[in-house]
Amino acid sequence: MKRKQVEYEKAMVLRKTGRSIKKIAKLLDVSVSIVHVWTKDVELTDEQRERLKRRKARVRHLRKLARQSHAEKVLRVKRLLKDANAEIKSLSEQEFFLTGVALYWAEGFKSVKEGRLGFCNSDPRMIKFIIEWFEKSLKINREDFVLRTEFNESHKDRTEEIKVFWSKLTRISLNQFEKPFYHRSGWLKDYPDRDNYFGVLRVRVRRSSELLHKMRGWIEGLSSNS
Repeated sequence: MKRKQVEYEKAMVLRKTGRSIKKIAKLLDVSVSIVHVWTKDVELTDEQRERLKRRKARVRHLRKLARQSHAEKVLRVKRLLKDANAEIKSLSEQEFFLTGVALYWAEGFKSVKEGRLGFCNSDPRMIKFIIEWFEKSLKINREDFVLRTEFNESHKDRTEEIKVFWSKLTRISLNQFEKPFYHRSGWLKDYPDRDNYFGVLRVRVRRSSELLHKMRGWIEGLSSNS
């Protein structure tokens, strides 16, 4: 009760100086409605009323400008995306091949300890591209892919759903999926858009040690052209 009395007295002082009810509520960390009740009998001067009126109009104007600026930014970004997308023409066979090598260079398994081709990512578009690249550029048969899902253990109840998602995306049979790997932590991460979380997918290629050596050579070739 004592705390409310202190807040009440401060609210009265602030209101008499011409502060707005919303501003007082924010300063005292109380609701707008309670400040309104506390200060309803405080008479503001004409000058104070006019100042609050001008401030309210200025805030409305600034908000309008902010909305316009945001809308303009959204349109500008859409135009940039559309124009940039149009700049990517159909890739030639060589361009497609080099794009895949560069992508593997960035995200593929290259360690000297590796014995076969492998790739890991969470972006479905990237996974889809690399699978197609493996097939078209490296002539890898679909049955030679071995996939494994990896995701936070808080999504363990969605194991089958996640596997089916990647299976449909890659058009690779569930029979070619290894046992999932669950990432464990001291706390369970809370994903805001839980149903759209599918972790990462590891893609391995059976009997691909020779291709892995060639991959290292292709990457070396790219790096020597920089």
